[in-house]
Amino acid sequence: PPPALRLVPDFPDGGEPGAERLRRQRVCLERLGRPPAPADVRGTVRVLGCPGPKEVTVRYTFNEWLSFVDVPAAPLPPPPAAASGDPPAERFGFALCVPPSLREGSALHFAIRYRSPQGEYWDNNGGRNYTLR
Repeated sequence: PPPALRLVPDFPDGGEPGAERLRRQRVCLERLGRPPAPADVRGTVRVLGCPGPKEVTVRYTFNEWLSFVDVPAAPLPPPPAAASGDPPAERFGFALCVPPSLREGSALHFAIRYRSPQGEYWDNNGGRNYTLR
């Protein structure tokens, strides 16, 4: 069988989400990780802490949004101590399964949705979506 396709980010690594960006968007991609399985994409998200229930999902597609899948993100331990002035944040982790049939040259696009009693918020890389190729 052919080797598994390894997708790489087609966007700059922002590193830690900035406090101002987190305040403005209420949800930010923190980082993408390299899982043991090359066909998986894993990452962490930070959301602005708020009282009440919250739901974080990652919406992704392999066919330019003709169809998509929403995957729930799971709560993680709190982030390292924030610098003074940083907003209180919570962390969530996610895993996206890449189908073995995905061909070279294909793209995975994703965006992150955060729902809370205060509203619905998105991190979609400034309207460009996050893309891996």
